[in-house]
Amino acid sequence: MSAVFRLSAATVLDLVGDDATAILSNLTTNDVKSLQIGCGCETFLTDVRGKMVAHVVAFRTPDGYRLIGADGQADAIAAHADRYTIREDATPVDHSSEYTVFVLAPDAPLTLREETDWGESNAACYDVDWLGDQTRVLVTETPGAVEQVIRSTGEMAADDDEFHHARTLAGYPWFGVDLSEKNLPQEASRIKQSISFTKGCYLGQETVARLDALGQVQKQLVRWRTSGTIPAAGSEVSADGKVVGRLTSVAPTGDDTAVAIGIARRSHFEPDATAQGDGFTATVIG
Repeated sequence: MSAVFRLSAATVLDLVGDDATAILSNLTTNDVKSLQIGCGCETFLTDVRGKMVAHVVAFRTPDGYRLIGADGQADAIAAHADRYTIREDATPVDHSSEYTVFVLAPDAPLTLREETDWGESNAACYDVDWLGDQTRVLVTETPGAVEQVIRSTGEMAADDDEFHHARTLAGYPWFGVDLSEKNLPQEASRIKQSISFTKGCYLGQETVARLDALGQVQKQLVRWRTSGTIPAAGSEVSADGKVVGRLTSVAPTGDDTAVAIGIARRSHFEPDATAQGDGFTATVIG
């Protein structure tokens, strides 16, 4: 299985300016104000209803923040920031088309993960947990130089399909695949990693805080294990004659088994809950 991946596209957007911290803090669920330069946190940008606008990892930079995440989010983030910036000095700058993103899995060679000075290859290195703790992301304008270093260790960068297979096994949701603007932050099952309930006010906070107090989300992402026919992404699962879930990412693990990420109704939040699909059985594993 590959441990290094080259993404065909990703969101890389900088929010820069003297007031970038205030603007981002007003729009996001996590405590970005407390970040030191070079450090990051997973977060959702939310609208006035508390629904997701984007799901990214936000890193503090000397000029503001760098937001990195699934492809296709930059326009929505930039428009959202502009909408709520009046007199403040905060400008979104979309670098998505300029940069290439590589992902180093936790089991990538130590030479690549710890011992390489990526600055010499014109790449910036960031810590995320897309494939588990200590996943590294490289952002570069010169992908050929990064590829050369990767090949020097005997590795080859795998493609998007293999990345999403690894991501699904790790249980990390991808905006635009597992999540969308229709979801509330708690429905992603990433509360500990992405939501601060002590950071202060932000757009949509009332909805997020109310759901925390009531514990009443009616659907959320869970991990499933399937057996039987390998399901396609988008497959529905049912129990007692009712649809109780939908698989959004599927990673085969054998001829007739797979691990999936998918939405579940409240009846199927807990591990070992089972449901039936077209030729397969799905069991919640967390």
